[in-house]
Amino acid sequence: ADENHLAFLGSDPDGKEAANEKRRKLSRKARGPESARLAVDRLNIVGAVSADADDDAKLDEAVDALAGCCSPVYAPNDAPIYRVERGGEVTYHGPGQIVGYPLLDLRQPPYKQDLHWYLRMVEEVVIETLKAYDIEGCRDEDNTGVWVGDNKVAAVGVSSSRWITTHGFAINVIPELSYF
Repeated sequence: ADENHLAFLGSDPDGKEAANEKRRKLSRKARGPESARLAVDRLNIVGAVSADADDDAKLDEAVDALAGCCSPVYAPNDAPIYRVERGGEVTYHGPGQIVGYPLLDLRQPPYKQDLHWYLRMVEEVVIETLKAYDIEGCRDEDNTGVWVGDNKVAAVGVSSSRWITTHGFAINVIPELSYF
């Protein structure tokens, strides 16, 4: 990859035409089928991080600054709700969960171009992970996810674009239930 495969989106100091040209360069047609790309949304958080803070504090400050750029809606219990581009209904990710979003090209072996198969494989990974902790997880015939007895312990959701997967799973370890 070279600078032609890197584009900063968002407000462009060079104007709308320059931003559109950057987006055109990111297209699969312009890049070619075997090329990689990285698109970064540039947010203006200059000065949000203290120069004298240690690395952990700098990371915390940067995350807080980025979170401040979003405008959540608040539920009656004060839980912030963010709109994101994803399939499905409302989902919860929060403290006490392990969340994983595998990014895989299902056109490449050993995978299959079959989202139902992929969904079942993600469930199987969760079941095998639970097994390593002597927890017996299973599938439910009617519902997606992984269950222990009558309790759903993992939500699974998949999506893809051109067979590249997005979304994944959330395993409830010790979820913060006060949001419910």
